[in-house]
Amino acid sequence: MVLIILALVALLCLTVTVRVYERFWDYGLSASVAFDREQIEEGQGVVLKEIVENNKILPLLMLSVKFRLERNIRYLNGENSRITDKQYRNDCVSVMPYQRVTRSFPAVGTGRGFYSVEEVNLVATDLLFRKILAKDVKNQTWLYVYPARSRLMGLPEIYRRMYGDCLTDSLQQEDPFAFKGIRDYTGTEPMRKVNWKASARTGTLKVNQYYDNSSRMLTIFLNVAQKGILKQDDLIEESIRVARSFLEWFVQRGIPIRMFSNGVDKVTGQELAIREGAGLSHIDACLKQLARLETHGPVRDMEELLLEQKRRNGQQDGEISLLISAEQSAGLAGAYLDYAGADGKANWLIPIHISMERYLMEHVGKEKLRGNSGNRIHIEYLVMEDKLGAGGGQNAGK
Repeated sequence: MVLIILALVALLCLTVTVRVYERFWDYGLSASVAFDREQIEEGQGVVLKEIVENNKILPLLMLSVKFRLERNIRYLNGENSRITDKQYRNDCVSVMPYQRVTRSFPAVGTGRGFYSVEEVNLVATDLLFRKILAKDVKNQTWLYVYPARSRLMGLPEIYRRMYGDCLTDSLQQEDPFAFKGIRDYTGTEPMRKVNWKASARTGTLKVNQYYDNSSRMLTIFLNVAQKGILKQDDLIEESIRVARSFLEWFVQRGIPIRMFSNGVDKVTGQELAIREGAGLSHIDACLKQLARLETHGPVRDMEELLLEQKRRNGQQDGEISLLISAEQSAGLAGAYLDYAGADGKANWLIPIHISMERYLMEHVGKEKLRGNSGNRIHIEYLVMEDKLGAGGGQNAGK
């Protein structure tokens, strides 16, 4: 009889314990996942920290911590992770009463993008391992992986040529209301610049000098559309790297940049449209936009975007424009020529694989990119010898 009573008491205690455990297993339980940095570049490393805290007296002998991440954040140690369309991680931990468990997972950002972990799933079992207990925890962490700088060898020459165009425009325009000083007449200045009072006082011709009034600016149009059956993502990604390289090079030399793309922002769902700006803060803002740029969804034709910008204000005085587009068509060339106008300075960079070089050089010549008003696009082919990794590149040709 005593044994029966003891067995009943034990069963009752076990039942109460199991019910209490089921009711309060997640009380005081928290979990979070966080990157140790907010931004890196393609190919750089980052550490993902996983923190689980059990702030109660009940232990959690077996707790699964699960979360989902994009494939382009590659763990250096792939244990406990499964890769399909995304990357799923499942770690099993034991958390004693009032204990915090922290784990760190080194990883590499193998591709440009904006990555976040918005939810952590906690899964446990009851004390008898019969029932699954689950809890979803909201999480807030994100990582910008900036596009790497393009290492195509032909770019420095293109930088210098376009920068020279900016300087030429600057020298040709002066502000008649921004007086700078007086200097000797050299014989090349128009007579309207002669300062007759100063000339009479000194006995030699003097001319007025004015500060530059040129609205020097580089406008970048980045095309991410792929109309062919075969998708060439490496050409699009290299186009984005080229855009980053021009952005930094020109802003560092005092030339303001604005940028437009038919690609949409992953966060806002809007097309990329960055206003004119300069300085380090502008570079950082542009890099964030480029990191969030989606290239796989439907986008509108670049011709439509160019024509829209033409209707708004067209190419301004002192503006140099640059179209970066692997896609080539007569319609795109015509829309770009129309945007640039008769006196505009238009440049088109076309990333291609080396296998495409001969055909394009023979069938798409520069003479085909001349407008009816006599203006033309300065075209450059950026030849990639193979498919590029992060920031990779071998050669560039005209």
